[in-house]
This record gives sequence, structure tokens and C-alpha cells, in this order.
Amino acid sequence: MNYTRLKLPYIFRLIIFWILFFVAFRILFVIYQHAKIPDNEHSDTSLGFYYAIPVDISVACVMAVIPFILWIFQQFYKTRIIHRINLAYNFGLIILTSLLSVTNIKMYGEWGTLLTINILKSLFYPSQSLSFFSLWSVLLLFAFGALFAYIGIRMYRKYLTNFSYPIADKRMRTAHIAFVTILFIIGYRIDLNIAAIKGDRISYSELEINNSIATNNIWYFANSVVYCNNQQQ
Repeated sequence: MNYTRLKLPYIFRLIIFWILFFVAFRILFVIYQHAKIPDNEHSDTSLGFYYAIPVDISVACVMAVIPFILWIFQQFYKTRIIHRINLAYNFGLIILTSLLSVTNIKMYGEWGTLLTINILKSLFYPSQSLSFFSLWSVLLLFAFGALFAYIGIRMYRKYLTNFSYPIADKRMRTAHIAFVTILFIIGYRIDLNIAAIKGDRISYSELEINNSIATNNIWYFANSVVYCNNQQQ
């Protein structure tokens, strides 16, 4: 049996990659914040991974939109530049997600809240940031962010670097593009009836840290950016 025929299309592998990336940082979050979780709440805490599924899928679909658009262009104009743009985009997103996620873990440990744009801005003011972070801890934060970005890029290069080849048959190409577009819309608007979303975060537990664990930190940060921009207008 030809193994290559069993491989998932690039876009689907990319979405799975991002979902697993979110899960990895959620596990790190639980490990780092374990002292804040009462011993009798661990079973409730584990449900956070379950309640996080819809939003993780939605965020993964949003992150994969640009690669999908590039893939569509590749179906009609196959050039190396498309592959390079896609590679640069995903590498940049992996680095940004790693830095934001590691910072989010650290910030929650210090301030008991998920990372927002206003909190991130405050870190650039020495009078505020130095009361919580030493220079050594900041360097350590960037080191861990760089480490996870390196791991993410290595995993991407191993399992996702290859862009799918253009589909020769025009009808199959059109059908494939339409089918994946519909799946993107469904993924972005997914509702598995398990996400109790209130405002801009998941709310399923009476213990606040459980809700923070279930909340996708990139989604939460992006919402804070949109809210901040709306407030300024």
C-alpha cells in the first residue's frame, strides 16, 4: 500500500498542527499553575481540554486561512515564491504564538489573569514591569518562547513543509476548493454544544482557573486587541 495516499491534505494537517500546539501550551499552563488548582478539582480541570475544542478549532481555521488562500493561488500559478511566502507566514505565526503563550503562562502566575493587549503594553513601562519581572526572568521568558518556537518549527518542517501539488483535473480542483472552503466556514463557526462562552472566554466551572485553562489564550488576546481598537475609535 502506498503510504503517500494515506496522508492528509496539507490544510487539514495544518489545522491539526495548530490544535495540538494549543493543547501543548494548555498542558504547560496546567503544570505551571498546578499549585492554584485544589486537589479535589483536577477532574473538573481536565474538562477544560474538552470545553476548549470548539474555540481551538475555530482559531486554527483562522490561522490557516492565509495558507489556504496561497494554496488556491498555487492551484493556478505554481511558483516557488508561493511556497516561501507560506513558509514565512507559518514560521512567523509559530514564533508569535509561542512568545504570547509563554508570556500568558507567566503573566497568569503573576497577576492571575490571561494576557491582553493592555497587559502586554504595560510590560513596556519599566516602572510597572520591573515590579513583577527581573531582567533575568524576562530573558528566561524569551528563551522559553524561542525554545518552543524552535520545536514548533521543527515539527512543521517535519510534517507540514510540503505544499500539496496542484490538482490537474479542473473539475476536481474546483470541487476541492469549494469543499475545503465550506469546511473552513463550518470550522470557524463550529458549535459542538460543549462551549459555554460568556463574553470573551469559556465559562464552565466555578473555579476561575479552570475557565482560564479552557480559554484559548490567542483567541482571548485577539479579542482584547479588537476591543481596545474599538474603544479608541
